[in-house]
Amino acid sequence: MALSSSKASATLTIAPLAPPPPPAPTITTTTIPDATAGVSYGATLAATGGTPPYQWSVVSGSLPSGIQLSNSSGALSGATTVSGSFPFNVQVADAAGQSAQQGFSLVVLSSGGNCGPPTYSCSRTDLKPVQNPPPPKVGNLTGANTCTTDPDFSNPVCRLTDANTDSASPHTTFVVASSGSADENHFNVDSTLIYVQNVATRGYPMIFDPATLHAARMYVGSGSYPNGMRIVGGAFWSRLDPNLLFQIRGTQLTQYDFTDRVNPPSPAAVYDFANSNCLGTGFTATWTAWAGGSSRDTVFGAGFSNNGGQGGAGAVYVAAYSPGQGCTLLNTKTGSVTGDWGTVGSIPNWTTVTGTNGFTIHNVKISKDGNWLVIVPSSCNTCNVSAYFWQIGTLNLVEPSGSLSGHWTEGYTHWINNSGNPGGQENSRLFTSASNNSPIISGLPTGIVGPFDTHQSWNNVDVNDSYPFLMTTYSPIAPFPTAWYNEILGISPITGTVYRFAHSFITARSHRFSTKNGIGSVSQDGKFFLFSSDWMGTLGSESGVSTCAIGADCRGDVFVVELK
Repeated sequence: MALSSSKASATLTIAPLAPPPPPAPTITTTTIPDATAGVSYGATLAATGGTPPYQWSVVSGSLPSGIQLSNSSGALSGATTVSGSFPFNVQVADAAGQSAQQGFSLVVLSSGGNCGPPTYSCSRTDLKPVQNPPPPKVGNLTGANTCTTDPDFSNPVCRLTDANTDSASPHTTFVVASSGSADENHFNVDSTLIYVQNVATRGYPMIFDPATLHAARMYVGSGSYPNGMRIVGGAFWSRLDPNLLFQIRGTQLTQYDFTDRVNPPSPAAVYDFANSNCLGTGFTATWTAWAGGSSRDTVFGAGFSNNGGQGGAGAVYVAAYSPGQGCTLLNTKTGSVTGDWGTVGSIPNWTTVTGTNGFTIHNVKISKDGNWLVIVPSSCNTCNVSAYFWQIGTLNLVEPSGSLSGHWTEGYTHWINNSGNPGGQENSRLFTSASNNSPIISGLPTGIVGPFDTHQSWNNVDVNDSYPFLMTTYSPIAPFPTAWYNEILGISPITGTVYRFAHSFITARSHRFSTKNGIGSVSQDGKFFLFSSDWMGTLGSESGVSTCAIGADCRGDVFVVELK
């Protein structure tokens, strides 16, 4: 008997797995700036993740009348006539239907109150051109602690030094920083001590009274300092302890402790970069550039040379010291990273970024969070940037791009610079997204022409980089074609508002760099700003006579303005 057979077939279709949905959006803005009644307001909420475009809405609470939230951009704008605190909750929804919510409170200040940081409600924000009036009388060769009120901007201004501030060096010019950098920290944390210099690089710790805006030399009449304490070189105040002043000279990081106001302190050693795990035990510094210290004094940075000065053949060492951890060191000639902590090895993209010979150093500064060192190259045949960002203790060197020129300052996570395009604009970028820069200022005066330069200071920065940074402007043009010329300004990195605090009364023709440019430094609490000025040539001459030749021998002094 024959067996029958049969065959069957079937088709199995396997459908591909659907891709996972994108993550829900997240609102990244955590705080918004205060508004002022009767003043135009602007702030923008930001989100990340999800599927753009986003849709914004207020889901509970309410905005004050006159302030609106843009459904498409997340921008808050308008003006209100009411004051008070207005809590509200915002929702952002993405194109996939996912959403996130965040609560905020918009504080609206009355138009006549709440002067000072961070909103500076009592200072001007208009764009009206203001020419230099005759400088208020603050004395000639003498006149320290003479105060006045700026005739156009109404903020108090006091002269802090004069020809007799240091009788051992009479008639000298005093400046905020002999280095010419506005990116230095010259106030202690509670604005009761300051540090100024003369053009011979002598440094003077001084007592500062925040109530009267007066300053005085320290330890006058002591055995060591009959005329008052002075130090050789620049220094920077602690961001944690009001009595500590740090200095890096040679390879030594030292500190002065001013807790005892009767007996002058001696420098106490903190760390020597010339050790076997850092610069090497035989290292002799021929030039040192201190980058300053981070928030809460957790990291200190510096640049060094052992052959020549700034930009010299040996200026290729960038180091960071962290208490309890030690040193991490970058060689800018080879791209190698060594030290006690972090990653060691060679930066992978070094040759691509800098070429085969690397670069020598012009300057270094540290971010306030202690994670980044900004390194300015001095000599580099193949460098295309004005600054590199080294993530401290790693093999990550960032080469930013786009609008990099001009002077700059750094916050916790942002780098701000003035590229001059367009004139007067300031740009901001994250260290972690260094090729993406955004203009800050929301409204520029019409008619800014060069020369027009700015020098920024951001010691009052907060962890969100939301507090205004300060700057002085410089131009020899007269009459001024528009607003902001030779003024002291504050700029909100959040709203783009520009606050006008005072004239600097610089001639812009001084033979001293800091005096010529009005170099200054904002206090850590954002209440005061030190600045250098020749006060339109009215402070006498460096030879000790009452008259002077502008651009040749006119003295300069340190002034302070209260920021309201």
